[in-house]
Amino acid sequence: MIVLEDSIEIRASSRDMFAFAANLDDNYLVMSDDHIHFESLSGDPVTEGSVFCQYEWFGDRLIGGKYRVKTVVPNRRLVYELAFPRSILGGRLAFSFEPIDAGIVLTERLELGRSIPVVSPVVDRFLTIVLDSTIDRLQDHQHDGLRNIKRALETDSFSR
Repeated sequence: MIVLEDSIEIRASSRDMFAFAANLDDNYLVMSDDHIHFESLSGDPVTEGSVFCQYEWFGDRLIGGKYRVKTVVPNRRLVYELAFPRSILGGRLAFSFEPIDAGIVLTERLELGRSIPVVSPVVDRFLTIVLDSTIDRLQDHQHDGLRNIKRALETDSFSR
């Protein structure tokens, strides 16, 4: 499994971060200039079992698809998983927000691939070959997204 993880301190509350996530239909474009579309298909982005789709540019490639809200711990943690059929390859995006004196530490963890004996090495090798030249760009994209969320929360320039 390929794991990319990054964190940032934000002078805002966990409730602010949860409100940002609850309104991703409006706030998704704030996260990156590369983001072009987010739509809740059933439920909302902070309700377990809900489904949404998102699309963004990654270099010259349009990527995205359907995701399912896997885990919600209000004001603390959100986990999104790829929906079928892409879920066969595995993929998960988790956001955790840990309260600190000055606000929160927002951590984004992107997992690509699976942790299944025998299957994982094959999938991981495939993903490494496909993504080898783009891992650094994925990390930069992840970091830029966190900085943009920080800016939106700290300036109260997002939809609640």
